[in-house]
Amino acid sequence: MKQNINGLPSSLEDGAKGLYEQEVNSRVLFGYPFTHLAHFHELGEEGIGYKRDIERLQLRKDNLITTFSHRINKSDSSSRSVLENRLKNRLSKRNSKIERVKNRLEKKVNKRTNRLGKLEKRRNKRIDKSSKEKKTERIKRKFAWKKLKEEQRINRLENEEWIGLWYFDSEMVKAKRDTLIANYDRKIEAAKTENQRLKLRNKKAKKFDKKNRKVKEGNQMMRWGEPLAIYNHASARVSAQKMRQYFASHGYFDAEVKIDTANYDSLGTYKKLNRNFRNWVSGWFGHKSRYINLNYDVTLNTRYVIDSIQYKVADTVLQALISDNIKDSPLKKGYYDQEIISQERDFIFDLAENNGYYEFSKQYIEFELDSVQLGRDTIIVREVIKNPPGRKEHKIFYLDSIVFITDASVQENYSRTQEKYRDITFSFGRSRYSKKVLEWRVPLEQDDPYSRDLTIETQRQLSYLDNFKFININYDTTGNHFVANIFTSPFKKYQTSSEFGLSRSQGRPGPFVNINLKNRNTFRTLEILSFDANAKLEDLQSVREETGFDGNYTSRQFGAEAAITFPQFLFPLGSYYKNKIGRFNPKTRISFGFSFEDRVNEYRRLTYRGTWAYSWQVRDQIKYTLTPLQLSLTDATKTDEFQAFLDTTIAATNPYAIAFNSAIVSSTAFRLDLNLGEYANGQDGGYVQFNAELGGNLNNILGNSLFGDSLETFQFAKSQIDLRKIERLTRNTNLAFRLNVGLAYPYGTNKSLPYEKYFFAGGSSSIRAWKPRRLGPGSFGALENDGDGNPTEFIDYSNEQRGELLIESSLELRQDLVGFLEGAIFVDAGNIWTVRSSLVDVEDDPEGDDGVFKFDEFMNEMAVGAGVGLRFDLQFLIFRVDLGMKLFDPAQPKGDRFVGNEIFSNFSRNSEINIGIGYPF
Repeated sequence: MKQNINGLPSSLEDGAKGLYEQEVNSRVLFGYPFTHLAHFHELGEEGIGYKRDIERLQLRKDNLITTFSHRINKSDSSSRSVLENRLKNRLSKRNSKIERVKNRLEKKVNKRTNRLGKLEKRRNKRIDKSSKEKKTERIKRKFAWKKLKEEQRINRLENEEWIGLWYFDSEMVKAKRDTLIANYDRKIEAAKTENQRLKLRNKKAKKFDKKNRKVKEGNQMMRWGEPLAIYNHASARVSAQKMRQYFASHGYFDAEVKIDTANYDSLGTYKKLNRNFRNWVSGWFGHKSRYINLNYDVTLNTRYVIDSIQYKVADTVLQALISDNIKDSPLKKGYYDQEIISQERDFIFDLAENNGYYEFSKQYIEFELDSVQLGRDTIIVREVIKNPPGRKEHKIFYLDSIVFITDASVQENYSRTQEKYRDITFSFGRSRYSKKVLEWRVPLEQDDPYSRDLTIETQRQLSYLDNFKFININYDTTGNHFVANIFTSPFKKYQTSSEFGLSRSQGRPGPFVNINLKNRNTFRTLEILSFDANAKLEDLQSVREETGFDGNYTSRQFGAEAAITFPQFLFPLGSYYKNKIGRFNPKTRISFGFSFEDRVNEYRRLTYRGTWAYSWQVRDQIKYTLTPLQLSLTDATKTDEFQAFLDTTIAATNPYAIAFNSAIVSSTAFRLDLNLGEYANGQDGGYVQFNAELGGNLNNILGNSLFGDSLETFQFAKSQIDLRKIERLTRNTNLAFRLNVGLAYPYGTNKSLPYEKYFFAGGSSSIRAWKPRRLGPGSFGALENDGDGNPTEFIDYSNEQRGELLIESSLELRQDLVGFLEGAIFVDAGNIWTVRSSLVDVEDDPEGDDGVFKFDEFMNEMAVGAGVGLRFDLQFLIFRVDLGMKLFDPAQPKGDRFVGNEIFSNFSRNSEINIGIGYPF
């Protein structure tokens, strides 16, 4: 069945559809609902099986006779004989088909019957050989169980369903469940310790739930799909009533909702065809006219308007507070909306709770609607705020004191000490933490009125420290005092973690291992000292085409880093300012590390890095990171073959070739992360990341001559912005969008960027129809050579390409399919370019394209790819497989760049399979 709502504007339609009480089948496979096979038999009175097949064929035979009889009676003598012969041939085929089904059924029943006879003979033979009574009883029980299973299979074969139910019998599952319970009860009774009994009870509960689900819903095959939706008029009436209430909440108090199970004549041509096809499928399985269209016909009538708002506040102080903040109230004159009324109630509640009214409740807030005084379609809203029973006003609570218990859950044998620092009294068994740093993270102040927002902010700021596993704040009102008690429980001082597995950026998956050691509160000022080590092997495609894959991993990497994070700015600021910025989660991170990369037969790079970074954030939505100093020293060694490749294929003075030399790089960077809505949870929301970096600071201060000729130095400016958006279309469908734009501008003497600062396009998180790092720059495209060294007509994508300007965008439609499986359709567009000079050999391109960005041509140089993908949501990770296909290839000659018509004729060249972990964006 289908459900529709008629007569609604789009602003109300989505909300009304969410009120459906009647279930529908939203997933359709070949025009038929993809339902649980456990419910499949509900389409026919007696299910699907050989017996039902015979009855269905006989019914079709009878219908055939009836149809031809009418035609024969109406026909003349000349055509009557033709119709009779045609009927005879058709009946012969139907009879043959019925006989085949009967023979197939008889054959299967005989096979099962013979198997049952052999089973009984085998049982009797083993009983005769047995000399012990216990063994004989065990054999009888075992074979009685097998006999029961065979008899039930024969019965189901003759009379019941066979799709999905062949290996399922609820009575048998119930018997197994009862046996399971009895066995575990016996084990629990025999257990010697309470710990053993507890483990056995947990196992029993898990297995019992599993068996019980199987009894109710069937086996795994039967649960594949979704439950079959059966029309229920009572549910439809409940839906209609909910819709009336929903429309009334939007001001349509006189709305009317009528239920119409649309008959065939009221449907359009397309819907009639759809209905006929669905009913034909349903009839094939044993019944006709099983699909209906359930329509809710809505007449909204006039929407009521709020003409005036009146406040009746018994507490004069609270009334003055509301009057001072009336401009922020969501309740305004205009169309009535219950959502606005709810927002107004929340607004008053929040306003009171953040201004000292600790005992204030939403129950004191009432709304009265008067539609009589001013006439039809116009209402007066009266907001009534009552006083507590037996009081003339609401009490305002001021903080008398703040008590901070730093080790609430620690049980040790020593006395508790109390020390006061500024307005906070610290209580501890052993002094572990800096009271000054903790006081910076507590925005609550003595003698201030109670504020719920500041209470939540205190919990948030203390959790950011990553030193406490729980933070709880409660207020004590006994003794005519108002005391804020902050309870915290510390994490373990030392924490280790490790992970290992397989990772893949291209080629074969390679193993990796990461090890982390964390030392909390190292110097007793709540800093965190961490040590990280990692190693991995990767199958990366070579930078140059001559290096082929020899069966070994082409990239070997390992590294380590030591970092310390302080929960404050290490900067000459006074305590007053550090206290003020404490609620913005200020942090200073200093790190030192190294990394080693060995690209087989190409180069080795040993890089030492050091960073000094500041970060702060506003709530959980906005995070800023300022890195005044990033310094790296790279010792690069190239093989003779790779150096020859750089000297011949890429000129030695080419900026890209310079990037592989030993170098020292210094830079200052800024980063902004902005989370909007529920993007982090994969729902409606957005994400913005902005990066800006200025390289070559030490060159500007100390000059290039300080580093000599043995080290390359780089001066550059780089900026990048990444915009992402997820729009939830339906309950099972999301639309995701991404725009990523970046520019890197080298301005030093060598006009080059460090290798890591170049932009690359193509791959599983970029333009997915191209191999990783093989797209661009611009419309440059070198041709492949054949075995004799002569150019072919195909573009050579074997060499890594790089650029200084990046533009890429993606649009992806994500749809839940079945269970943990999700499908996607996507379109990617983008490319990379150089800005000042070419990084490629122009002579390699037949048309002489140099890959330099030109504003009047870049739109014609945007690569476009589309494809489909599958996502496997395994809860702990999302495994992704995407098939990208080239539609527009800018590397092709002008006039031949559209390659969408060549996808299947040259599939291997115009498509790419990408495997990844997580969503592409």
